[in-house]
Amino acid sequence: VENFKNGADGVNCVNVDMYSLDTYVEKFLPREDGSGRIIDFLSIDVEGFDMDVMLGGSSTLKNRVHYLEFEYNWMGSWKNQKLSDSIRLLDEEYDFTCYWPGYDGNIWRITDCWLDYYDLHFWANVACVKRGVKEVEDMAERMEELFQKTLDKGSNLVMDYEHRGVTYQYARTS
Repeated sequence: VENFKNGADGVNCVNVDMYSLDTYVEKFLPREDGSGRIIDFLSIDVEGFDMDVMLGGSSTLKNRVHYLEFEYNWMGSWKNQKLSDSIRLLDEEYDFTCYWPGYDGNIWRITDCWLDYYDLHFWANVACVKRGVKEVEDMAERMEELFQKTLDKGSNLVMDYEHRGVTYQYARTS
């Protein structure tokens, strides 16, 4: 206990305030009219606890974020969470369309085009664009164009799981 109080290296520890995403945004990013500033780009990378942050930010994600990027892997809470559940929540509750940046410049839309291997726990970033927001229409269109170019590669396409050396039978769309 003494080492914890003084820190493992003998230096005193300092208590810091901890906030949910919603509380942090309300406290530090207020708008003069009280509605809150728009967040153009939100990147979450908290070593496996990304979905926990999102769950603590439901109001922020629903009302203020236009573009969201987060990390998916096998650490932290992701050990017991499925990416498919997170994508479904982001789609149905917060109006995001999400993409999986893949190998060799490929980009996969994973909203409404789910492939089972996305639930395998390996490192990847997920990029999500808010639907129906004028400020990000160009970005949403560009991401969809890149997805279509990925599909157009047809049999020349190297699937992400092949590149990673993952054995996988067949992926299905939902």
